[in-house]
This record gives sequence, structure tokens and C-alpha cells, in this order.
Amino acid sequence: MSKDEGGRNSSFSEKPVRPRPRRLAAWISPTGAKKVHSLIDKVYKRKNLEMAWEKVKENRGSGGVDGQSLAAFEAQLGLQLARLEKELKEDTYRPQPVLQHPIPKRDKPGEYRMLGVPTIYDRVCQQALLNRLEPIFEPIFDDASFGYRRWRSPRFFRVRRARKASNARCSTRSGRPSASPH
Repeated sequence: MSKDEGGRNSSFSEKPVRPRPRRLAAWISPTGAKKVHSLIDKVYKRKNLEMAWEKVKENRGSGGVDGQSLAAFEAQLGLQLARLEKELKEDTYRPQPVLQHPIPKRDKPGEYRMLGVPTIYDRVCQQALLNRLEPIFEPIFDDASFGYRRWRSPRFFRVRRARKASNARCSTRSGRPSASPH
């Protein structure tokens, strides 16, 4: 390996293309216009919990170890959200264990992977956190980072690239630009 004049490996001493702030506060507010002191009070606001419930209900799914269904949770919605708000406010919230469900692996007969199914109550809490954290952190993620991000899976980009290529081929055949859906 070659070394630069400073005696360090040149591949490790390169400056990043886009320098990133070291402190989280600088990432959240790069202009310094507004400081974020606490997010938990925004997570347990009733409106945020209601929006979280709507998203969980829209995603459907089954309940976790407590066996509670979406319908049963909805029947006690006011009480459930009030309890979650109180637990988050008082820092007494503790998630339930996750129900493990075996899922067969594709193209590997006889092999399984475990799928963790949280309770509806815990899913509402997780969604409430996501509602508040995603708008803060999504803009600072690197474009090449795909893991667990909405509209950022490698499959999504392959499909999008294929559509763009297909549209480009269609426009060159007709001699005029085509309207792209994206």
C-alpha cells in the first residue's frame, strides 16, 4: 500500500465528499435556528399517538404475545392511548416480549427464519417514535443507505431504474420524450 507524505495510508486519509457534522444537534439543526432539547414530549402527544394508531391499523397484521387483535385494541382505543401516553410521559413504558413465528425460507425447503411480531400496543409506540424521528433523520442519511427506509429498498430502485430505461426506450422509438411517472 502506498503512503502519502504524512506517513498515513492515503485511502484512509481522504476527506469525505460531503463532510458531516460530528454532533447530533448540528445534524438536526444545521442552520442553528432552532435547538431540539427533547423529543419525548412530541412522541406522547395525543395527536401523534392517534396518527400512529391509524398507521398501525392501515398496515393490518396480527397481535403479539398478548393475543390482542386490532379490533380489540380499537374497542379500547381511548384507554389504550391514554395508558401509552401516561407510560411514555412517566418513563414507565416497557415493551412486551416479541412473539416468534417461523417463516419458511424461499428456495430452501425445510429451513425457516423467525419473524418477530410485537403487540399492537408496542407497534403503536414504535410508529409514534417513527412519526417524530423519521423527518429529522431521513434528510441526513446517505443516499446509498437502504436499510429499513421507506422507498429506499434495493428492489425499489431496480424497479424504478427499469421503468426509466423502458420509458427512455419508448421515447427514442417515437421520437418524442415520454412522460415519466417519477
